[in-house]
Amino acid sequence: MLTVAQRVAEVRGKVEQACEQAGRKIEDVTIMAATKGRRVTEIVEAVEAGISDVGENYVQELLDKKSELDQAGYSDIRWHAIGHLQRNKVRYVVPLCSWIHSVDSIRLAQEIDKRAARIDKVQAVLLEINISGEESKFGIAPEQAVELAEQVMELEHLQLRGLMTMPPYTDNPEDSRPLFKALRDLAEQLVDRGLPREAMSELSMGMSGDYQVAVEEGATIIRLGTALFGPGR
Repeated sequence: MLTVAQRVAEVRGKVEQACEQAGRKIEDVTIMAATKGRRVTEIVEAVEAGISDVGENYVQELLDKKSELDQAGYSDIRWHAIGHLQRNKVRYVVPLCSWIHSVDSIRLAQEIDKRAARIDKVQAVLLEINISGEESKFGIAPEQAVELAEQVMELEHLQLRGLMTMPPYTDNPEDSRPLFKALRDLAEQLVDRGLPREAMSELSMGMSGDYQVAVEEGATIIRLGTALFGPGR
């Protein structure tokens, strides 16, 4: 069985291949460890192997793991909130996270802005887009993106950085390619509508089963669990 360090090296190699295929630089892709259900010891192994970005789906796991890792001397980790975020949990997330990936309403954005203002912080956020139109998925429809993006841009303590999506699960990574391309195209459309390019500079897309395709289609943040840690225990 591969160690976490070996898996990190393997992922880096595949990301580099995907970047070469797409004419991109590996430095433009952030490999984020998605650590839902993972032990702190596993996160430490990933960080020791060079992973600096960690994403959590659930607020309580985020609070517990960050506290333990800070005490263990790993306070330089950049934390990402990557799961659906309820407004009543925002007050816990904003002080801890460099990034919030799942803004899907103006009310949530306003709550983040309010909490960030209280600690004099400008919070980096991504809009979550339900690019596949699945009813079971969170996120806004692509046609709602312009309005929400413009509203978020008006909030003083939010910094809009781009878009996030999660395609349907599939055994074939190529099934995700059209959806990744659609997200990239949507970001370009928003720039064409007048948004600053830096507000659409990040695309959070691609997970363990399809991250190479995501990189080929322009992902700047890939969210990996199994690819880095192996099957869940």
